[in-house]
Amino acid sequence: MRITINNQIYQFDENTTLENAIHSLQMEETKGIALALNEEIIPRSQWKETVLNNEDKIIVIGAVAGG
Repeated sequence: MRITINNQIYQFDENTTLENAIHSLQMEETKGIALALNEEIIPRSQWKETVLNNEDKIIVIGAVAGG
């Protein structure tokens, strides 16, 4: 199935979870990021149980310090 992550298309197997998709990107650190699935923020506690569907769109949002 086709999933868009930050405007890039990736192929994943059916029943892939949000957590598996993010780990497949080989991100070293997931602390300090939030994930939006189809423009809705998904709490980190739900990443493991959120199953993706074909054509879903994920946006990885990084925290920025400043003031």
